[in-house]
Amino acid sequence: MSAKTKKMKKSKAVLAWGISAVLIGSALGAGNYLAYHSFSGLADTVFGGVRPVYNTDVISMYPATNASSKEEAFQNAQEVNLRAAEEGFVLLKNEAETLPLQKGAKISVFGKNSVNLSYGGSGSGGFDTSNNQDLYDSLENAGFDINQTLKKFYEDNGASGPARSANSSDLDSGDNQRIATAETPQSKYTDTVKASYDSYKDAALVVITRIGGEGFDLPRYQGTTEGAVSADSHYLELDQNERDLLAAVCEEGFEHVVVVFNVPSSFEATFLKDSAYAAFADKIDAAVWIGFTGSNGITALGEILNGEVNPSGRLVDTWASDFTQNPSFQNFGTGHTDQTTDKYDAGMYYSVDYEEGIYVGYRYYETRGLTDGEEWYEENVTYPFGYGLSYTTFEWNVGEASADEFDLESVITVPVTVKNTGDTAGKEVVQLYVSAPYTEGGIEKAHKVLAGYAKTSLLQPGESETVTVSFEPYSAASYDYRDANENGFCGYELEAGEYTLYVSRNAHEEESAITLTLPEDIQIGEDLVTGNEVVNRYTGIEDNLDSDWQLDTVLSRADWEGTWPTAQTDETHAGSAELLAQIEDIETNNPTDFEEEDAPWFGEDVISVLRDLLPETPAADYHAIVDYDDDRWEEILDACSEEEMLELINNGAYHTKALETVGLPATIHGDGPAGFTCFMNSEQVNGTCQYVSEPVMAATWNDALLEEIGEAMGEEGILGDKATSQPYSSIYAPGVNIHRSPFGGRCSEYYSEDPYISGMMASAQIRGLQAKGVVPMLKHFAANEQETHRSIGGDLSWVTEQSLREIYLKPFELAVKNGESRGIMSSFNRIGARWTGGDYRLLTEILRDEWGFRGTVICDFNTIPQYMVPRQMFYAGGDLDLATLETSMWTDADTSENGDAIVLRNATKNILYSFVNSNAMNAEVIGYNPPLWHGYLLWLDIGVAALLLLWGVLAFIHRAKHNKKLQSMTADS
Repeated sequence: MSAKTKKMKKSKAVLAWGISAVLIGSALGAGNYLAYHSFSGLADTVFGGVRPVYNTDVISMYPATNASSKEEAFQNAQEVNLRAAEEGFVLLKNEAETLPLQKGAKISVFGKNSVNLSYGGSGSGGFDTSNNQDLYDSLENAGFDINQTLKKFYEDNGASGPARSANSSDLDSGDNQRIATAETPQSKYTDTVKASYDSYKDAALVVITRIGGEGFDLPRYQGTTEGAVSADSHYLELDQNERDLLAAVCEEGFEHVVVVFNVPSSFEATFLKDSAYAAFADKIDAAVWIGFTGSNGITALGEILNGEVNPSGRLVDTWASDFTQNPSFQNFGTGHTDQTTDKYDAGMYYSVDYEEGIYVGYRYYETRGLTDGEEWYEENVTYPFGYGLSYTTFEWNVGEASADEFDLESVITVPVTVKNTGDTAGKEVVQLYVSAPYTEGGIEKAHKVLAGYAKTSLLQPGESETVTVSFEPYSAASYDYRDANENGFCGYELEAGEYTLYVSRNAHEEESAITLTLPEDIQIGEDLVTGNEVVNRYTGIEDNLDSDWQLDTVLSRADWEGTWPTAQTDETHAGSAELLAQIEDIETNNPTDFEEEDAPWFGEDVISVLRDLLPETPAADYHAIVDYDDDRWEEILDACSEEEMLELINNGAYHTKALETVGLPATIHGDGPAGFTCFMNSEQVNGTCQYVSEPVMAATWNDALLEEIGEAMGEEGILGDKATSQPYSSIYAPGVNIHRSPFGGRCSEYYSEDPYISGMMASAQIRGLQAKGVVPMLKHFAANEQETHRSIGGDLSWVTEQSLREIYLKPFELAVKNGESRGIMSSFNRIGARWTGGDYRLLTEILRDEWGFRGTVICDFNTIPQYMVPRQMFYAGGDLDLATLETSMWTDADTSENGDAIVLRNATKNILYSFVNSNAMNAEVIGYNPPLWHGYLLWLDIGVAALLLLWGVLAFIHRAKHNKKLQSMTADS
C-alpha cells in the first residue's frame, strides 16, 4: 500500500468525527428544542418546574397553625387519619359479645394477604406503602400475642404461594382484569404450621383482602383465575381457597373466629349469616370492615379489638347478598360474561347503559323491599346502608318535628335524645330518611332517600345528648324530565301529599316515622341559590341525541321484572350514522354570539397585580378572600399578554405556570383522594400522609371530622415541597362519583353509593382544604362510575336526565353550594355522545349558571386521548388543560377572533381567581431559579460537547502524528 493510500485512510478518522459531530450536534439541538418547547410541560411535571425566590416579609394569607415543619404536618395528619379510622371502621357482626378481646389474648392471624394488606388504590390514589404500619404492628401494639410461625409462613412465598400481583399500571386500555386473591391453598399448610395453632387459640383473625385502583374495574367473571370457584364467579365473593380456609379455621377449635374485610367498599358476605350458603356461618363470631387504611389507620383495628376504641362507623354502601342481582350488574364495564361487549362496531368507541335509573344501592333495595315484602329483603340484603354495631347500647327518644306541614322554604327539624344505656363509652349515629308520595306511572321515586344525619359526641355510660336532624324539602325533590305526571312542567318537583320522615338507625331500621303534609304541588323552575333557570339540558335539545337515547328500558318500581335492565344487543353495537357523527363532532356547543361581545384588551400597562386584591388579614375560614366580582379584575386581565395566558391555561399537569406580569406564582398540584401524591413528580410531592380511603371517611358519618381531614391535608399543602418551600396549592380531590356498582375500580376513591352523604362529606372536606388555602379539584364531573374504556374514545354514559340530576350530579351540586369548591375536574367519559369536558351544557349552563360555581375547571389527564380537544374544552367553560405535550394543547388560538380572545380571558380569570384565593399567595415571589432539569440538560450538553471536542482533538493529534510519520518515511525513501 502506498503512503498516499495510508494517509487517505487515516483521514477517515477525522471525517468520521466531523460527520458524527454534525449528527450528534443536530440531534442535541433538536432534542433541546423539543425539551424546551414541545416537552417542557412534561419535563416540568416529572422533574419539577421553576423554583421561586421568596420575599417572606408579607402577611401569609393561609398560615399553618398546627405545624411549623413538614414533619410536624405529617405527624398531625397521621393523628387525624387514625381518628378517621377509629370512627370509620364498621363492626358488622359480634355474636355473644365476642369483641372486644382480652388484652394479651393469643391470636392466630390467617390469610396470605395479612402480611400484604391493601392500604389504598393506585394511579391517583397510589402511594409508597413500604413504611406504612401493618396489621401485625397494630395487633402487637394493642397487647396481643401473635402466632409468629403462621406469620412467617405467609411471608415465605416459597412455602405459602406467590404474593398477589400489584395493581395494574395500565391506566388507559380498559382491558378486563382477572385478579387472583392469592390466598394460600390448604394443601400448603404443613403439620408444623398447623401445630402452631395450639398455642394461639384465643382467637383466629381471618383477613379478606381485595384491591382496587385507577384504570381497571373489578372482575365480574373470574374464568380460569387461580382459586376461582367457577368461571362465572366474581372477585367480590369468597374464592375457593378462602372458603376452604374459613372452613378449616372454624373446625380448629379456636375460641373465637373474627373476619376482617380489607376491601374497597362492599363485599358479598352472605357467608357471615346464612348457614345454608356456608356451613361455617354460625361459627364466625365477629366481623369488621376496615376499607383501605392509609399510612397508619390499621392501628385502629388493634384498638377496636382490645376495646380501647368503641367502633362507631356505619356502612355507606348496601352489602347485598348476591351482587349479580344488583340492577347495574347487566350493564357495567364490558358486561358480565366473556361473551358480552360494550364496543360499538364502528371506531374505537364504547358505551355503558344506566338502565337502573334512580334505583342505585339502597334506593333499589329499600324500594323493592317495600313492594315485594320483608322476606324478599332478608334474602337480598346482608347488611343495609347505614348499618353498624357498637360495644354499647343506645336508647333514643325522638321528639316532635318542628312542623307537620311544610313548603319549599321550610327546614323541618327533629330533636333526638340519645342515651348510652350500656357500660362502655360510645358514639351513635342518627339517620333521617324521607319518603315522598308516589303515583304508579308518574314520576319515578325511591321509597327512601337519605336527607340528614347527626353523630353524637362520645357518651359515657348513662350519659345523654340531644342531637338535631334536619329535612330541607329540596333534598326530596324529584326531577321530572319527561313530564311523567302530565302537569306541563319539566324540572324539579315536590308533589302534594303526605311525606314520611324516618328517624332511623340505618336505611331499613327506623326508630320513628313522622308524617308531614305538603298542601300543594311545588315546581322548582329556578335554582334556590342562584335564582337562575333550571331546565332540561340533556333531553329534547335540538341537534343532540338525548342522554338516554340508547336505553332499551329504565327500571321502574311499577314493574321490576318487566323493566329489568338488559345486556347490550348487536343492534346497540351497530349504532347509527347519526350517533357516529355526534361522537366525532368536535365543534363547540357554546351558543354565544361572540361578535356581539366587546373585544378584550391584552398587554396593557400594569395598574394592579393579584397581591393588591388580598385583604390585610389572613383568611378566617373557607370562604374566598378575594371577590370574583372585584372591579380590579378587568385591569389585571388587561395587563396580561395573549402568550402569557396561553402558557397558563395550556400547562396544567400537576402545576400551573407563573404569570409574572400580574404576580401569579408558579404552583405545584398533587393527586389525590388519599392525600397529596403524584406518580409523575415524586421529586417534589412526597413525605405526606396516605389517608384512609374515602368510604372509610364517609363511614364516620362525622362532618366535623371530615373538615379536620381537609385541614390536615391543607396544612401538609402549606408546608409543601421542602426543597423549594413551594406549597402544594391544589389537590385533585375529593372524588364524588357514585358507587353505582361495587365492581367500580375506584370505589375506594369515592365516598358512597348515596349522593347526599357523598356531597355532604365532600363539602366538609373542601371547607377544611380551602380554609388552609388548597384548591380542591372535585372530580370526576360527571357520570364517570367505571374505569373500563374510560379514555378510549371517551366511554359513552347513557343515562336519564332524572338519574343525572338526582344521583350523579347531586354530590357535585352539594359540594359547590355547601363547600363553595373553587375547583372541579371534568371526566374522561361522555354523557350521551359528547365529552363532558367539552360540553357547554355541563360546564357552563349547569355548573356555573345554575349552581353559581366560581373557580377553575380542569380536565382529566389529556395526553393520550385524541377526542379531548382543547378548543372545544375552553369554549365549553373549561379553564386548565391537564396536558404535558404540546399536541394536547390549544395551539391554534387566534385572539384576533373575538371568540378565542374572550374564551382565553375567561379561562385565565378563573384560574387566577382560584389561586389568588390559595396558599400560593402566602409569600411574594421576587424571582425564579430555572427548573433543575434545565441544569441537567445543560450539563448533558456540556458533557456531550466536551466528549466531541476530546474526540476531535484526539483525531487531529492522531492524524498529525501519522502525517509526521509519513513525512519521515518519505524522507527516508
